[in-house]
Amino acid sequence: MNKSTIVVLLSCLISSAAFGYPAHSQYWPHRSVLYFAPENDNHVKQFLLEALMNECELEDRDVITLVIAEDGYTEPSWLKEEFDLKMLAALYEVEKGQHTAILLGKDGQEKHRWGAQTDWQFINNLIDEMPMRKREMQQKRNPCAI
Repeated sequence: MNKSTIVVLLSCLISSAAFGYPAHSQYWPHRSVLYFAPENDNHVKQFLLEALMNECELEDRDVITLVIAEDGYTEPSWLKEEFDLKMLAALYEVEKGQHTAILLGKDGQEKHRWGAQTDWQFINNLIDEMPMRKREMQQKRNPCAI
């Protein structure tokens, strides 16, 4: 093999492993909602407020929320130090200047995609219909039930 072939192969291996979300594995310990936005605007603030209001339901479903804005804002703030956010947006084919939310399952696959506003009841119901979530519900009681 020549030197350029080795460099290309190494760059392919490194880029997918180093910049994928989360780490490269077949099973993740959580589900994720990635919320991409042009900037830290009112839609981002509303998303974060509603995620906080639905915290118990999200925790019960093992969902973490991540916000990635084109202006550099992230929630949690350490995201920009751990991931190549431009590559992440490219990986999920997020249109620049758009609000795009993506639900990822524990299998790492995209389950649903939507815009600026989140219907949390719909998302919770969608998760509850997933085979892995159905097994989880059989094994434990809902801590959010009143």
